[in-house]
Amino acid sequence: MIKIYLNVRFLTQRITGVQRFAFELCKALDNLLMDVNDLQIIGLMPNREINAQYTDYVFHNIIIKSCGRFTGHIWEQFELPFYSQGSLLMNLCNTAPLLKFKQIITLHDVIFMTNLDSQKWWFKAWYQLIARVTVLSAKFVFTVSEFSKAEIVRLLAVEPEKIVVLGNAASIQNYPYDDSILDRFNLRDQQHFLMIGSNSARKNTQMVAKLFASDPKLSKATLVIVGGKYVNLGLVDDIVAENLIYTDYITDGELRSLYTNADALIFPSLYEGFGIPLVEAMAESLPILAADIPVTREVCAVSALYFSATDRQQLANCILLLKTQPELRERLIKSGLQQLGNYQWVRFAKIMLAKLMLETKEKE
Repeated sequence: MIKIYLNVRFLTQRITGVQRFAFELCKALDNLLMDVNDLQIIGLMPNREINAQYTDYVFHNIIIKSCGRFTGHIWEQFELPFYSQGSLLMNLCNTAPLLKFKQIITLHDVIFMTNLDSQKWWFKAWYQLIARVTVLSAKFVFTVSEFSKAEIVRLLAVEPEKIVVLGNAASIQNYPYDDSILDRFNLRDQQHFLMIGSNSARKNTQMVAKLFASDPKLSKATLVIVGGKYVNLGLVDDIVAENLIYTDYITDGELRSLYTNADALIFPSLYEGFGIPLVEAMAESLPILAADIPVTREVCAVSALYFSATDRQQLANCILLLKTQPELRERLIKSGLQQLGNYQWVRFAKIMLAKLMLETKEKE
């Protein structure tokens, strides 16, 4: 029996994009392991309670164990290597122990290697240190798009054959609609557009907010901006206007209700490793207006209308096209549902499992 350890520290954290990737992949992998007899995966986490957002799923084949006295980065850097010593360790959430030399790492993007974000210097320095050290000793690197693979090669000088591309998929449909959010923000029977992004400069939410606040043609359209605020990202001021709504962090059920009642998803990011809202919108039959950057072209192909991320007028033109051409809306929805077939958790879990089996057999 071959034993592999899995870093599941994310089970103690609130779900955002990186944690959702890890959780959904682990669930899919857990189901695949039902038919694998010679591989045992043990998930290690700090000795803390599992966040309530994860408790609806019970792992049957991945063994979850709590260990250690600490939590957070201290647990990951000092206790996790001890409890996984001698065995391969798989990390799925961007960070990994610096002193573990037999491991697999995951880099969702390398925005911390660029000047395209408002991340604070200490946050970027820490992530740069982890990435530069762990890519040298990692058996291989998982990432979520061909674009991120190219960036890892370019900015961290990793050999392309060492990088395995997985991806993200929609999982929001696993949660029931919660229409209470429509009443809370008076959105019933009201035209609104949806934008999802934290207080990060690269999310480019200010550009869209300024358009809705200043364009008379959009004065009757509401822009709903979903996203939490994080201290490591610095300050990005909110634009204030009557037709702008900031929800802060909301539940998956509430988010799903916003998707299904919106006119379109606006995705204006300047830089992304993937862009989970894109596949979530496809799954909810919502048309997409996306910034014309390489990764949105990769994920959406012909299932989005594209605009320059720095040109408000181009976005305004896309909104007008969508409002005046119902056949365009239907075409985007149909092509989005077709494109969604490329992004399924079970597909990525199979790629991961095949790579793990190959790695372990080579060591036999």
